[in-house]
Amino acid sequence: MQVHIQTRKLIKPSNPTPHHLRDLKLSCFDQIAPPTYSSFVYFFPADNRISTSTSIQDERLEKLENSLSEVLTSFYPLAGRYVEDRHAIDCSDKGAEYLEAQVNANLNQFILEELDAELLNHLVPFPNELIFTPTILAVQINEFACGGLAIGLSLSHKFADGFTLFSFMNEWATSSRLGADRVKCLSFESGSVLPATCTATHKIPVPDDNSEKLITRRFIFSEAAISALKAKAVALAGDLGLKSQQQPSRVQLMIALIWKARIVLAQAKHGSLRNSLQIFPFNFRGKTAIHIPLNAAGNLFRNINVRFTANDRKLDLHHLANLVGNEIRHAAESFAKTERAEDLLLSATSSSREIHEELIEGNTDICILTSLCKFPYYEADFGWGKPAWIASVHKPVEMVLLMDTRCSSEIEAWITLEPSDMLQFQQDPDILAYSCKPAEYYSVS
Repeated sequence: MQVHIQTRKLIKPSNPTPHHLRDLKLSCFDQIAPPTYSSFVYFFPADNRISTSTSIQDERLEKLENSLSEVLTSFYPLAGRYVEDRHAIDCSDKGAEYLEAQVNANLNQFILEELDAELLNHLVPFPNELIFTPTILAVQINEFACGGLAIGLSLSHKFADGFTLFSFMNEWATSSRLGADRVKCLSFESGSVLPATCTATHKIPVPDDNSEKLITRRFIFSEAAISALKAKAVALAGDLGLKSQQQPSRVQLMIALIWKARIVLAQAKHGSLRNSLQIFPFNFRGKTAIHIPLNAAGNLFRNINVRFTANDRKLDLHHLANLVGNEIRHAAESFAKTERAEDLLLSATSSSREIHEELIEGNTDICILTSLCKFPYYEADFGWGKPAWIASVHKPVEMVLLMDTRCSSEIEAWITLEPSDMLQFQQDPDILAYSCKPAEYYSVS
């Protein structure tokens, strides 16, 4: 596959940002976030009308460029630049980076075939998510030979979490399809609600770049498979005479299933069962006593650490699902009582410090996971239909990313591991039993 960049420029907001909004202070949570990027690719298959008409393809590109300029008027920080020494974004309309590219491949190959995930990184502006630049937003419009289109974007994690990223994409789509007057803006007041006066004592470090030593594969779990998995967990609890505090959600089950497979993998490597720490983010919008707007942009999450102890009890799916569920409920109860930004930040930095200390000691396996399920990313209709597939990219660290498929009750898991570990992970009995290959699931209309 070859990706040829045809255009590279800056897209500025269609209307200048007012002077009183041009210096946006980052919140204390943004300040501890690592200066990395989050990247995704939205795939839109071609129809016969588009694939055979050059003029329609040109109109489509022009519409994307113009609507991006228009939506940046509402999402003005994304056209700004991160100023490290001031912990702020300079919102003086430098512009979002904008690329157009031609791809000599068939779009359906990406969706249906088990292609190397590394190829997806060529469809986003910053293939290496650990690169540091002051740019907040960059997009890459990829046109395939078949007439299909893939919109790749890289958004700075210094300012944006998953909620922020997907909200922007949905509103850009709204601007393209319906016009800028229908765009719903986010709140950019997190810096005042969670001010930087509560100084962080421990920032989340930038991880080492191990992208060349790792591979990424995707596993799809259908609704039927998840239902069967839930039934298995409930039956196992009954057989063991255990009481489940609450029925696990599909995401909790998926976290437990993949975590169990990784614990078994570590046991095979080291010759004995080891302690394991499962880490995943918890979105605290609307869950604290602090008045944080539900539509607030920024990094408004805290990592939850779930601990499995090797001598705790027999390793089973029900037990891990209960551990995950109990920690989530504990975090929700704790957040509901939190009234000060300082206390909220302290809980986040304590969680980060615990992870760092475990890494140094080396006696506990660290399993990183991010769940982006329930975000309405498949609603992004730019005027030619909703995406057939939204893809992550190959990651530079060992981790798991969970996303909904087009059917919101199903899950696509992106797993990044060392090649030898991936071979064993793929042979895990539960992974074999409950997951399916992309070609078995996806179809492109």
